[in-house]
Amino acid sequence: MTNSFMFRNKMLRFLLILSLCISMTVPALAYEGTTLYNGCSGEEVRVMQQALIDLGYLEGKADGKYGDKTEEAVRAFQRKNGLTPDGLAGKDTRSLLESARNGSSKAATGNAAKPSAYNEGTLYNGCSGEEVRAMQQELIDLGYLEGKADGKFGNKTEKAVKDFQRKNGLTEDGLAGKKTRSVLDLVYKRKNSPKEMTAAQIQVYDEREGIDWTPKENKARQILNAEGHSTDGLNYIEHSFAPKGGSALPFDYYSLSFYKSKETSVYDCTYAVHLDPNGKLVLMDTEDFGGKKLTHIDDPVAGDVNNDLMNKAKEEIKRFLKRYGYSSLVKKVSKLKVSQISVSNDNEDIYYTFSEAFMIRVRVAPTLRIDYFCYNGQ
Repeated sequence: MTNSFMFRNKMLRFLLILSLCISMTVPALAYEGTTLYNGCSGEEVRVMQQALIDLGYLEGKADGKYGDKTEEAVRAFQRKNGLTPDGLAGKDTRSLLESARNGSSKAATGNAAKPSAYNEGTLYNGCSGEEVRAMQQELIDLGYLEGKADGKFGNKTEKAVKDFQRKNGLTEDGLAGKKTRSVLDLVYKRKNSPKEMTAAQIQVYDEREGIDWTPKENKARQILNAEGHSTDGLNYIEHSFAPKGGSALPFDYYSLSFYKSKETSVYDCTYAVHLDPNGKLVLMDTEDFGGKKLTHIDDPVAGDVNNDLMNKAKEEIKRFLKRYGYSSLVKKVSKLKVSQISVSNDNEDIYYTFSEAFMIRVRVAPTLRIDYFCYNGQ
């Protein structure tokens, strides 16, 4: 090996080491003074991180270590505020960041930030507590969020809020303000406890959902009148919508309850009619006993049942099923058995109830009339 060759090797090693040293010292040379950058650590970094957290650009705790997440948060802050997005927290960046945190400037906030005009009660990315947990549980039950409600408003919760807002025609900002939380409560209550809703809440919900109830009201009245149940004077109609999974039925359905007045108890409706999304009858409940009280015989034996009345009832059931689109069930009628006999206190009205493939109650005396029908889609 010649001396010149050994000299060249030594020079190459020296230049390589020198270049590495230069590359390691460049940040310190380029980021003089108050500039913070990826790799820095200490109290100044921690203070800056806390400002980024408060403004919604960074999640987690301020640990004083300037890593990739902190750099990306700085870039995001710079982009939103017209600064060069280089990820370097120099004098201009830190000055604007600090003034924004103190409220002395109008710097743009991050996705998780609380806007200056934020109303009390608004939840946002970075919040935590029981209100967040309750909201998360509603989002989970409605299918917008997966996992457990931990009371911590993070990115997943923010995305769930945005998804909910988008689907319900709200401003998609990820902030759970008064309007978003009100609609969320309304949708949640509609699914899980519709009977607890007031008429005013139902009306607001219906308007939000864009449901046109007029044709449904007309259809329900036609059904009731056709079956001998007058709707005259029943001008207060309560509407409700039950989404699939929120009831015993395997499909969405629309419920209309007819009342004599707005003040009538929610459990005291005169008639109730449920329609599926195609307008098909799935439930009719009339309780139309003319003020009479009934006594019941459950699981009657053969001697309790008048075969002539039972056969007339079955013919009436066949007519009813064909009229409302259930021709496929007609063949099951012959096998139906009376599960309950009800008699009015003056012994004039007699009702036979059948409950196998579907449930139906027929007044068999003094005249034939269907008073109750329910088909669960099975």
